[in-house]
Amino acid sequence: MSKTYIELGTLVVALIVLYLLLVFFTNPFALIVNSIIAIIVMFLLNAIFGLGIPINIITVLIVAIGGLVGLLLVIILRLMKVAFV
Repeated sequence: MSKTYIELGTLVVALIVLYLLLVFFTNPFALIVNSIIAIIVMFLLNAIFGLGIPINIITVLIVAIGGLVGLLLVIILRLMKVAFV
């Protein structure tokens, strides 16, 4: 993979994170609601589908800070057996 594509991808991800931080800090209620919904969905996914995501301080913090995007990241890493195994 070309170094240019990696740099471009990193720039795009950084801009998306910056935009999300701006949105959440201008409206902290959105961050709180997103975090609560993501934590509830994580518990429901574990209970209903048995994904086997460990409920510990690390996963809860990732989901609480990242919201639904953080939950998606935890699920992907768990299914790929990269983390949370």
